Order: sequence, then structure tokens, then C-alpha cells
Amino acid sequence: MSLIEERHIELEMDADLKTRIETLCIRDGRLFGTVPQASLTTDEVMQLARVGWHKRDYQDTPVMEPPQSTIDWWHLKAQHRDQTLHAISHRLQQGAPWIGTRQEILEELLASTWDVQEDELRTLLHAFAFASLWSHEEAAEEAIESRETFFFYTDRMRQTALKATQYAVKAPEPEDPFWEMVASLHDWTE
Repeated sequence: MSLIEERHIELEMDADLKTRIETLCIRDGRLFGTVPQASLTTDEVMQLARVGWHKRDYQDTPVMEPPQSTIDWWHLKAQHRDQTLHAISHRLQQGAPWIGTRQEILEELLASTWDVQEDELRTLLHAFAFASLWSHEEAAEEAIESRETFFFYTDRMRQTALKATQYAVKAPEPEDPFWEMVASLHDWTE
């Protein structure tokens, strides 16, 4: 992202309002991440609406609902694995299928590579979001912490963060040291 784009994102919302959102947002229950309308001025409500927030006039608690996205970490890991295996099959002649120990080592290498990507992506998403919440609605075979919902200051921040998730699941770049390890597995004979 260029510096100009970064400034544009920052200037979409008043710094004081960003601070108030962090202070006022509801941290418990079904309205998690929302901001009570009663704690905002009319100008602040209009400013939030301009940057992608939704006015929810619930009878008992009218709130402003932020732009949000649920990230399925389990699904992203599977996408990263599939795209990287696809790249391996194109990069190496007779590169697939592998069986036995080589495949097990490759799976560990893929998992390790994803762990690094996921850590970097989590850091980025949290930089764009003011809150996040783990979901407990996963299938039994998935990890407990496989889905996380992020609440963003603006819709543009949400869109930018989601573009980063698309980048994170891609196979490593050609100059990445990952390919040296894959090449050594490819050359290894059982």
C-alpha cells in the first residue's frame, strides 16, 4: 500500500472518534463490537455511516454496527496448502504425487510456512480492526479457534485487510527459501 493510500484510510475517520469507538464499543453479548447510538453525537453517527457502519435501531439498544468480516483460519490454511501444492506440481517435473515420508515432511513444511503467514496476517488484521471475537460454532473436526470475526473502523479498512488474506494464501514467491527445501525433498530418494 502506498503512503498516499495509507493516509487516505487514516483520514476517513477523525482520530478522536476512533479512540471513542475503542472505549465505547460493547465487549460482551450479541451486540459485541457495536457502539451504542446514545453515546454518539448526530455528527459522529453520520461520519460512521459514511465509512460503512450500519445504523441498527433495536428497540432496547440502538447501536451502530461496524464493518466486519469473519476469517476462517482453517479454510485459509487449506487454501494455502492447495495453492502451494499446485505450484509445486508446476514447478517440479514429476513433482507429485509424493507418498510416505517425503509427503509427511512436505506437509510439515507446508504447515510451518502457513504458521508464519497466519501470524503476519493476524498482526495485519488486528492493526486494521478495533476488536475481534472468536466463534465457537466450528465443526468438531476443526480447531476450536478456527474462526475469528474482526470489527473494522471503516469498510475500506475491511476491504484492504481482506485483500491481504488473498495474498497470504498464495504459494510462496519463486525466490522464497521454501523452494530450496522442496527441491531437496524432490531430489531425495527413498
